[in-house]
Amino acid sequence: MRLALLLAVVALALAGAGCGTSAAGQTPIRFGLGGGNLRGYRITVQPSGSVRITGRPRSTVRRQIAPARVRQLQKEILHAHLASRKCPGVLPDLASRYVGIGGRTYTVHGDCEAGFDRVWTDLAQAVGLSRS
Repeated sequence: MRLALLLAVVALALAGAGCGTSAAGQTPIRFGLGGGNLRGYRITVQPSGSVRITGRPRSTVRRQIAPARVRQLQKEILHAHLASRKCPGVLPDLASRYVGIGGRTYTVHGDCEAGFDRVWTDLAQAVGLSRS
């Protein structure tokens, strides 16, 4: 009886781990700029590569990127160990950048997180957004 219960728990754990991986592949990426004195915007990249924009970034953005590139970006976000942070010395009237995937959103106010900056730059380049 205990062996059957143990096997059932292991099977559920393995199934859950597999679902998490496939679910990440079906999750859109969100990133943008908000707060401060600037008009914010939000860019959503669907797993299919479709790009949607809410608000007005300062530059033109591609409306489609390759699904393989989206998967690379999703993996990069998930493995970057991102954290939200307010950087020291940043004025409150400056906007914050954010990156979100699944139920998690990471916001950085300033330029003190190298991992976040790298992810943000890769996302911006993928959709053709110049850094603002």
